[in-house]
Amino acid sequence: MVPFTLFFLLAATLASSAGVPASVAADDLGALTMNYSDVPWPSPESLLETVRVKDYETRDRALSWVGVPRTAEAASFDLPQETELRYANLGVDGTQQVIIGVRRDPMLYGAVAAQVGSRWHRIAAFSCWCKYESGDLLGGFIQIQSAPDVGQELVLRASGGGTGVYSQQHAHFRYYHGELHLAFTFVSHHRECDPTKLGPYSCEVERRWFYVNYWDSVPGAVLVESRLRLFPETEPELEFTSIRELELTHAQEFSCKTYKWDKEKFRYEPFVAPNPCKPRTATK
Repeated sequence: MVPFTLFFLLAATLASSAGVPASVAADDLGALTMNYSDVPWPSPESLLETVRVKDYETRDRALSWVGVPRTAEAASFDLPQETELRYANLGVDGTQQVIIGVRRDPMLYGAVAAQVGSRWHRIAAFSCWCKYESGDLLGGFIQIQSAPDVGQELVLRASGGGTGVYSQQHAHFRYYHGELHLAFTFVSHHRECDPTKLGPYSCEVERRWFYVNYWDSVPGAVLVESRLRLFPETEPELEFTSIRELELTHAQEFSCKTYKWDKEKFRYEPFVAPNPCKPRTATK
């Protein structure tokens, strides 16, 4: 039987309204869907336990707190294929936030909650129909990485595409003044194959990697970019685009962009610094 507090929290959830930070609304997040409504939660551990129960009605209510829509399209009597709960220090004040992830094929869902006093509040929910991915789907979608100053960053990797096109977006988030803020976003992988173009059938591939770096006392990061053209009829396309070292070896263009961590704006900003990358030509 569902406790009274569970029904109370559900009522508060349905009554809440979304409020998107202006800094996030202006950015293109690709296939990543975000919702910034404030939703009261029970304890994260009890919520995770509830999304796994066999009773459909109880489980469906709990999933709605994570961000799973209560629609006919999203409805399923099956248990989620995978769930996870992680704590991370996404801010600068030493407090920890909680991230819950749910895989409910064909969708991936997640939510971030922060503790205010003795109560938990969901501050963001996100989802992706990452149908072009394989392997550890939830682990690839939700990641925690070190931040350049203190704390950690939530990194979401969402992908989409269509005929001959695949694109993956990385979005880095931090917790600041009670809200989840977008700190940086970029297209990490883009592949486009067009058989209608004149000449041999080829694919244009772009890959980018983002890592923390310091210039003396200035914390920041580097965005590595590589580009190459593949000819699927004569080259092992999958091997080149799934192994970073091979992709870098065969890249026709290779460069870096540098950024600093801006504490006032609480995001990465372009920064002129000694470039750790050396542009070069392809090896073949």
